[in-house]
Formats: sequence, C-alpha cells, structure tokens
Amino acid sequence: MTLENSNILVVGGTKGIGLATVRAAQASGAQVTATGRSAASLAALPEGVAGAVLDFTKPASVADLADGIGALDHLVLTASSDVAWGPLAETGEDALRAAFEAKFWGYWRLIRALAPKLSQNGSITLVTGAAARAAMPGTSGLAAVNGALEALSKVLAVELAPLRINTVSPGMTATEAYAGLPDEAREGMFKATAAHLPLGRIGHPQDLAEAIVMVMANSFLTGATLDVDGGAHLAR
Repeated sequence: MTLENSNILVVGGTKGIGLATVRAAQASGAQVTATGRSAASLAALPEGVAGAVLDFTKPASVADLADGIGALDHLVLTASSDVAWGPLAETGEDALRAAFEAKFWGYWRLIRALAPKLSQNGSITLVTGAAARAAMPGTSGLAAVNGALEALSKVLAVELAPLRINTVSPGMTATEAYAGLPDEAREGMFKATAAHLPLGRIGHPQDLAEAIVMVMANSFLTGATLDVDGGAHLAR
C-alpha cells in the first residue's frame, strides 16, 4: 500500500484533521493540493503543497475548482463549518439547514464535480463524525448530517465502482473547532470525554490523518466506515 506519486486533493486542508492529512500524505510520497476558505488560510500549508481557495457552499466556487484542477487519484473531504448542536427542542430549523448546506451539500457538490477527475483505482474519503451512530443526546443535528453522508457513501461505493468510497468517523479530536471555548471549559470538556472512552483520551489530528492515509492506500477497502474515536461508538 503506497501513495507514492499519487495526486491527492484535501478539501479543508489548512487546519486540524485536514492539515494533518496533508502532511501525512506528503510524507507518504504524494503530490498534494489543499483547499482553504481564503488566500490567507493557504499560508498554513507546508512547502511543496499547492493551494486553492474554495467555498463549497457556492456551486460556482466548486465549478471553478473542478475546471482548474487536473487528474486526481484521491479526494479527501474534511471541511465543515456551521454545526447544529443541542437538544431537539433547542435546535432551530435554520441551524440544521445551515449545517446540511455547509457539509452534506458541500460534500455532495464536490463529489459530483470531481468524481470524473479521479482515476478508476482511486478513492474518495469523507470525514464524518461519531455522532452519526453513537446516539449521544444533544447531537441530533450532527447525527443527521453525518449519518446522511455515511449512507450516501455506501451507495456511491457501488454506483461509482471501481472508484473506492469510504468514510472515516472521528470522535472528539483536539482541533481548532473548539478554539471558541474558554480554555478552562475546553479542557474540562476534553477531560470529561476522555474519562468515558475505553482508551482514556481524546483524539489528535495525527490519529485521524494516519487512518485517512491508510484508507486511501488500501486498494481493497470500499463502502467502509472506519471509527477512529477512542471507542466512543462502543455500547457500554
């Protein structure tokens, strides 16, 4: 299993899990392009990684990316933005619609636009989330969006075969997604979550990057959802 000389596009590759994936894929010998929401965000990319500005909530931006990019071997979708947190009674319809627009429809647009660019022995990897199947109170919005993507990926694994379609499902991971919380609250949340996990810790971006690289490189893996969540999906 190797990514040597592969052409890889990482959507959302300027921070968190996406940036860790960019670094891991580059270290595996791949030629990597990564997208960010602004030209300024692309400054975070390692030397030798090509950058492209993308707002995947806008069809025109997706079309521009598809028109400007060459042939690909692997596509990794890690980006997200609006998230609908909270109990059902406190989750507004507008918030849930925004969450679907930002992630489900964004991923869907990109797959439609870029699948023709991918080699037949290539892959698409969607990063979803443990909430899709872990039935955690207060995460119905997250579960709906990520569950829809996981269902979509299995159908596309058949429809687009032999192109391989897989999902990687992270649990709580220490990324910039939680940067808006006060330090004490964030660390308290991380500690409380870790205490309930079989492995006793939350994830780090590199944990997910290693899994994503494996999924891309394994030519006999398709239609799979790989849980990289410290055991959060296990019934206890």
